[in-house]
Amino acid sequence: MNILIIARGTPSKRDPQWGSFEFDQAKALASLGHNVIIASVDTRFRFYWRKIGLTTKYINGIHIYNLFVCPGAIVGLLGGYVTDVFNAWVWHKMAKVIAANEEKPDVIYSHYLFNTHKAVRYLKDLNAPVVAIEHWSEINKPVVAPSIQKMGEDTYPKVDKLLTVSKAAQKAIKEHFDIESTVVYNMVGKKFIYLPHKNNDDKVRFIATGSLILRKGFDLLIEAFATLQLPKDKWELHIIGAGKQHCELQKQIEKHHLTPNIRLVGQQTSEQIIRWLNHSDVFVLPSRMETFGVVYIEALACGLPVIATPCGGPEEFVNEKNGLLVPVDDVKALAAAIRHMYEYHQNYDRQAIADECQARFSSEVIAKQLTRIFEEVIKNKQ
Repeated sequence: MNILIIARGTPSKRDPQWGSFEFDQAKALASLGHNVIIASVDTRFRFYWRKIGLTTKYINGIHIYNLFVCPGAIVGLLGGYVTDVFNAWVWHKMAKVIAANEEKPDVIYSHYLFNTHKAVRYLKDLNAPVVAIEHWSEINKPVVAPSIQKMGEDTYPKVDKLLTVSKAAQKAIKEHFDIESTVVYNMVGKKFIYLPHKNNDDKVRFIATGSLILRKGFDLLIEAFATLQLPKDKWELHIIGAGKQHCELQKQIEKHHLTPNIRLVGQQTSEQIIRWLNHSDVFVLPSRMETFGVVYIEALACGLPVIATPCGGPEEFVNEKNGLLVPVDDVKALAAAIRHMYEYHQNYDRQAIADECQARFSSEVIAKQLTRIFEEVIKNKQ
């Protein structure tokens, strides 16, 4: 099967997490023998040089096409008509390049509403059914922005099959757009495995990963540790990620005199994150909102018990055997869960946690589910 994936981009040394969800699924589908192509148009505003025009790569048997012309924010300043003309031009150019260099796609598989909107408007000439998967956090908000509402109303009815990455996202799509969808959970990368490791001291090592933004709840996490007043020589917390809250969170750490215990590690590659996870004892992320929460299953795949919130995803896979759920924005309950893990984390069976996670979310399991869906859509289209 020839599968054209519309993605945000692909991971790089500078941006190791950019497009990582899409690339992991591309590799999983390719491993089943499918011919996979990734296409992306980079519209981000970044203070570093990017090659203007089309770049192509071939990684893990996957053809990758990326086009950069101008940041979308600059184009947007010129008005809606100019933005539409620009989008039409870049995506038609992408379609022509793919048509000239690749076999005709059997299916177009698009991630995120903003990409699916482009796929159904500008890739019609490829004459392939469109399967869209939604994991944009904006969709899970109680009220979506008017521009997103209009985009969804214009886009979702035109796709041949709509997928969502959690029951919470499925419910949100139904409530906001009155569109039915099928749940296909996010997958955990093959590299995320449990590697038994014993630290040489008796410290309890907590770890959290995610963008340093308000939605992730790192401020709540720091506050919870501050209220506990655990022995400072007996625990540590490493927070992996980058974002606009970095300075604010660092000040909060310093305010509570927790600098020796809580460290903002910064952005890391997947390989580095896996090492951090396997050298830790507990994963904790009190997120205020998710559409699924891939970081949780990455931790579970490495055998870690987790502390999470029922914020739109974790409630579908966190249970008494692999962790604890605490209410959103509840520092007191979060602190109690941290204390419980501090005292009893060794009672969790890390191998069993890892095995259960792989059985539900491995790349092979999800890729086979996607394949069945693609085959059904292609058959119906024909």
